[in-house]
Amino acid sequence: MKKKIIYLSLIAFAGVSLMFSCSSNKAKVTPTPSTPAATVAIQGFAFVPDTVRITKGSSVEWTNKDSAPHTATELSTVFDSGSLSTNQKFSFTFNNTGTYSYHCLIHSMMKTAVVIVTN
Repeated sequence: MKKKIIYLSLIAFAGVSLMFSCSSNKAKVTPTPSTPAATVAIQGFAFVPDTVRITKGSSVEWTNKDSAPHTATELSTVFDSGSLSTNQKFSFTFNNTGTYSYHCLIHSMMKTAVVIVTN
């Protein structure tokens, strides 16, 4: 008789646990977009600022403010924004330390810019 009561108690507990775990009124978590550690404007045919310093795991966001298309392309192609039209943005997360030089593939006369990533 004691065994039946124990089994029934376990079954009832499991049923109540299952009912609450399937409840639809749980809070829904919406991930928030990460904020870039640095932003670079592409304007006046230049990267502004031309040097940014961030920590490993952080991101940089580029925004083309010119009417002409531009790219933000790392010299050894670690990252490449592709052609960015006016007000288009590109973001890249740097997971390794180092110095990353980049330029615009479309306009060779634009000064090369740098992202410095530290620990």
